[in-house]
Amino acid sequence: MVTELAEECVDRLRVRGDPDAPGARRLCELVVDLHELGVELCGYEVERRARRLSDCATGLRRLRDLSGSADLVDHACQELVGRCGFGRAVLSRVEQDVWRPWTACFSDDQEFQSWFAGWIGRPVPLDAQAPETLLLTGHRPALVHDTEHAAVHRPIIIESGRSSSYVVAPVMRGMEVVGLLHADHFPSPKRVDDFDREVLWSFAAGFGHVFERVALMERLRAHRDLVRGILSLTVRSMDEICEAGIDILPEASVGAVAEGARVDPSSITLPVSRVVGKLTVREAEVFELLVAGATNSAIAETLIITEETVKSHVKHILRKLGVANRSQAIAASFGAPRPPVAGRQARASASPPAGQGRPGTSGRWNARQSI
Repeated sequence: MVTELAEECVDRLRVRGDPDAPGARRLCELVVDLHELGVELCGYEVERRARRLSDCATGLRRLRDLSGSADLVDHACQELVGRCGFGRAVLSRVEQDVWRPWTACFSDDQEFQSWFAGWIGRPVPLDAQAPETLLLTGHRPALVHDTEHAAVHRPIIIESGRSSSYVVAPVMRGMEVVGLLHADHFPSPKRVDDFDREVLWSFAAGFGHVFERVALMERLRAHRDLVRGILSLTVRSMDEICEAGIDILPEASVGAVAEGARVDPSSITLPVSRVVGKLTVREAEVFELLVAGATNSAIAETLIITEETVKSHVKHILRKLGVANRSQAIAASFGAPRPPVAGRQARASASPPAGQGRPGTSGRWNARQSI
């Protein structure tokens, strides 16, 4: 507006032609005043933008101080609304050809319960021309100036959210889009602009790095607890063996070794690590959390997948490990042998072959002596 007024004054000066004509001097003064006002407004805008970017960086630093991914998710949208100058913000998961609203923050708290709570977890299709779909390949934020004339998902964006314009940015894990951040200025009628898009993009990029770091730390802690559990179980088992004074090997097995007999390979349990090596990367991640005692919902929360996907991975893991349930899978992770089959029990109870006498007491190993 200031620029237009200054141009109007200059045009009137050109029409008058004579600088000494009545009113010409006043027009010149107005041009100078408008120029100074324009400079002040530009300085204010630069300062305002710098302050928003600084607040965005402060919000990301606050998120880095959080220790868990659940807290990180809960506070992300709060920082966008409280520090980055938006009226509301929504964080969603991306799964195959849909995105699912996950959590949100609104400047008007009643708005959350009025419409958003019913959308949590519901699939929103990624239509071919939707701004959210273009993010999956472009990996860049999008700005929707007018939702009425854009290919947005109307039920959530317009009918429920009543948004007239918004910005959306991808949350990346490596080169994969795993989430979306939506933001606008509702309930203010102000429309989003290019700088809003840049602010959201900066926050989304930083949030992706912070989330990946926190998730890695959680996995490392889970591995640490798993190793501690295995070592603790091993120590207890060793103590029990030393205190019990029992035979380490069954008599038949000791006799077979003493007489040089061939051991049936089917009676030997393979180390579980060989079987785990057959798992996919995602199945291995699920298996590690399963062994650590995590529930399906906790695994889904940690790996940012649905519980149905977790159940599918668990089913594949059980089949590959050759066990019937989670308890047997956990037992297998600690090196526990699989339950013997009927045929194997029959062979173990059968009498030794001809020429192989029952081993005497010299063939018995006392655990206390051997240790």
